[in-house]
Amino acid sequence: MQPTVGFIGFGNMARAIAEGLTRAGFPKEKILASVRSEKSREKLQREGFKVLPPEEVFEKSQILFLATKPKDLPAAVKPFKDHPQKGEKIFISVAAGVSLQKLKDLLGEDSKIVRTMPNVNVAVGKGVWGVAYSENLTPAERERVKELLGKTGLVVELDEGLMDAITALAGSAPAFIAEIVDAFAEAGVKLGFKYPEALKIALYTFMGTLQLMEESGEHPILLRDKVTSPAGTTIYGLSKLHSEGIKGKLIEVIEEAYKRARGLA
Repeated sequence: MQPTVGFIGFGNMARAIAEGLTRAGFPKEKILASVRSEKSREKLQREGFKVLPPEEVFEKSQILFLATKPKDLPAAVKPFKDHPQKGEKIFISVAAGVSLQKLKDLLGEDSKIVRTMPNVNVAVGKGVWGVAYSENLTPAERERVKELLGKTGLVVELDEGLMDAITALAGSAPAFIAEIVDAFAEAGVKLGFKYPEALKIALYTFMGTLQLMEESGEHPILLRDKVTSPAGTTIYGLSKLHSEGIKGKLIEVIEEAYKRARGLA
C-alpha cells in the first residue's frame, strides 16, 4: 500500500519530485500539497493535485516533504513540533544547507527526519538523491523512504558530512551539464547546423554515450580509447582539450560549488 505523501511548500524541486513520482505510477490522489499563494493553489488543483492547509496535509500524510525555502522553514514547521501525531510521521527535508541537528531543533529531538539533496532529474526518473537519516529511524522506515525516493532515481545513503559534496556533484551538476551541451550545440551552429538540429545531435550524442558507459560498466577512459584512432579527428580534439586543461577546470567547477555549499551550511 502506497503511503500518503505531503508537501509543505511546492516550489521547483517539490514539483520535480511530484512529477517523478506520478511518472513512476505513484497515485496522484496520494499526493497532498500546501502552498501559500492563491495562484499556486489554483494551478495545482487544475493539475489534479489535492491542495490543503498545512495542518491537514500534516495530519493526512505519513511522509512529509519539507520543501519550503530554508528561510521559511522555521515558521512552516512550528505547528508540528508539539503535535500529538508527530511520532507517526517521517519528515524528508529538501532544504539546502539545513543540517539534521537544525531540523531536530525545529521539530524536536524525537522527530524522524531524513535530510536529502535531490537534483531536478528526479522529474524524469533519472535523479540522484543524497540521503542522511536521523538515528531514530528504524531499518524498516529507512527502507520505506528509500523505496519511495527510488521511484525517481538513484538513492545514495551517506554520512551527513558528505551532503555538501553530493550537493556539488549531483545537485548543481545538471546546470553544468546543460552548459556543456549548449556549448556543443553552439559549436554545431559554428560548423553550419541550425541550432535546434545541433542541439538534438548533441543531446543524442550525450544520451547514447552515457547509456554505453552505464551498460558496459567500463571506465570512461576505455570508451574514449575505442573512439580514438591514430592521427584521427578525435585525438586532435582531445589534444586541444588536454592542452587547455579543460578536465582540470571541470573539477574546479565542482570544487567551487562544494565550497559554496559548505558556506551555506
